[in-house]
Amino acid sequence: MKKIRWGIIATGAIASKFAQACRFECDRSGISELYAVASRDEVKSLNFANTWNIPVSYASYEELLADPEVDVVYIATPHSMHAPLSYSALQSGKAVLCEKPVSLHRDELEPVIALARQKKLFFMEAMWMKFNPSFQTALKWALSGKIGFLRYIRSDFCFSAQFNPVGRLFDPALGGGALLDVGIYPVTLAHMFSGGKKPSSIAAIMRNGPTGVDIWNKAVLSWDSGVFADLSSSISIHGGAALRSALIVGEQGSILLPDFWMAQRAVLLNTEGLELAVAEAPFECNGYEYEIREVEHCLLGGKIESSVQTWSDSIMVMEILDQIRKVAAT
Repeated sequence: MKKIRWGIIATGAIASKFAQACRFECDRSGISELYAVASRDEVKSLNFANTWNIPVSYASYEELLADPEVDVVYIATPHSMHAPLSYSALQSGKAVLCEKPVSLHRDELEPVIALARQKKLFFMEAMWMKFNPSFQTALKWALSGKIGFLRYIRSDFCFSAQFNPVGRLFDPALGGGALLDVGIYPVTLAHMFSGGKKPSSIAAIMRNGPTGVDIWNKAVLSWDSGVFADLSSSISIHGGAALRSALIVGEQGSILLPDFWMAQRAVLLNTEGLELAVAEAPFECNGYEYEIREVEHCLLGGKIESSVQTWSDSIMVMEILDQIRKVAAT
């Protein structure tokens, strides 16, 4: 069987984490091959290739996309390039796994998905959180009624980054800001546990930093079912464990996910907060291996869309992020 050949676009920290997991999966299952990498800096591309034992390196993204040996690309550039590069990759006949957020706005995402559908090519947002075993366990607990009827979701992702006006977190031209970078995780969690439906109301506030991007935000989402979610994210606040967790509360108990976006532990609690069950699931590598397996599964099965991270999921989350920004600006 021909191996699935991966090409990685960009060589930053996230690309390195993905390469580590991809190398792990290539060695573990043999389904894929880590084949090529591209950077606009030739030296960075060569160094990355040497580090992760990648046979082909390119000094431009266009060269990688033109390589007929590449089957699927992983896009790990700054946010502002996600949608344009996804579109270009699909035009070049490549399957695409694109880092989150898959676009800056919903309107920017829709043409990408339309092209994937038209060309019958696989496309998925790399929301790795959704594929991690502990997260999946928590979702199964909630859906199976372990905590009764869902009432409340609280999720926070706060950390303090060193200010760099031209860095990807703080530069508006690169799609910087807390909401797009880490706020997408609490929103995605709330979207999943609330049943994947559009919120009936959204209230939000933001604090912008000196470059104009949000450095802290808070949103309250509610649904017609009676569920509401209290969400926050920041790139300027040291949150510690208290502001890096998720709590899903039902009438008969709750679920706690420490470091929820990279959860390796899920805790089922009764209404008094006492532990009923603990599900431990240490990563086999670094957590990115599970989304890689999903891509492999879809490609081998001839699927163009994941059933776990669907196109409609990406569209709805982007719509919610758009609405949070709109409401916070008024």
